[in-house]
Amino acid sequence: MGIGMFMTVLGAILAFAVRDGVPGVDITTVGVILMIAGAANIAYDRRDRVHEREVTRVEDPADPALPTHTVTESVTDRDVR
Repeated sequence: MGIGMFMTVLGAILAFAVRDGVPGVDITTVGVILMIAGAANIAYDRRDRVHEREVTRVEDPADPALPTHTVTESVTDRDVR
């Protein structure tokens, strides 16, 4: 996601802050293209995120004479859009 942020920021600087021109190149258009490409890169990077979390459960047995049973498991959630 770092390259996408870099491209977006660089594109915004070129589009909105740079007033000099290069013969044959429209700096504003180049900036807008970089911002669009950066945003697309960020969206693509965030598309398939995997989130892992640890869940701990305490199971009380039906018989009070037995000890409680603790279960720790890892749960994986996929963020697919």
